[in-house]
Amino acid sequence: MIGKYWDKAHTFEVYIDTIQKKIASEPNEEIKNKYLLSLSRSKNIIDNYILSDIQVKEFQKKGFKGKVLIIAEGWCGDCSQSIPIINIFFHDKNPVKILFRDENPDLMQNFLTDGNEAIPIVIFISEENDVISHWGPRTKAGTEILLNHKKEIEKFNKEAFLTDLHNYYNSNRGNDIINEILAII
Repeated sequence: MIGKYWDKAHTFEVYIDTIQKKIASEPNEEIKNKYLLSLSRSKNIIDNYILSDIQVKEFQKKGFKGKVLIIAEGWCGDCSQSIPIINIFFHDKNPVKILFRDENPDLMQNFLTDGNEAIPIVIFISEENDVISHWGPRTKAGTEILLNHKKEIEKFNKEAFLTDLHNYYNSNRGNDIINEILAII
């Protein structure tokens, strides 16, 4: 089953190009701004992410030979923080492809988070096209930030949550993302 999704998935470059094209045709200014912010974050990560020698050595010990399939959307903040790091980390080791969530609802239903279509979902696939494991939609620390903000739901401030979440992502520099992925492959 997962093989058919792999076959229609996109490279990271096509994913970014598709986001750029969506900006040009997006009538909703709020969504357009989310796309623009996503591209800005992705570019910042691409320009500044440094692979950890320790993580690369740990990955080599794992001997993972499969593929990495990511379910995402271009307007998603968690995707903009995670996907560039994952793509850079796996780029010269394993093939990475991306599918748009909204174009693949049947696949997304297999990877719900607490009943929600939260993204990104990173699926690790064997060479025989079997699902090995999956990760997402955010790190444990990112989830804790969300839960801490939601403790008092009537006072929940989405903007404060997003600020705290993206400050965490920026200060962590992808270490938690890769460490959590290394723990499950």
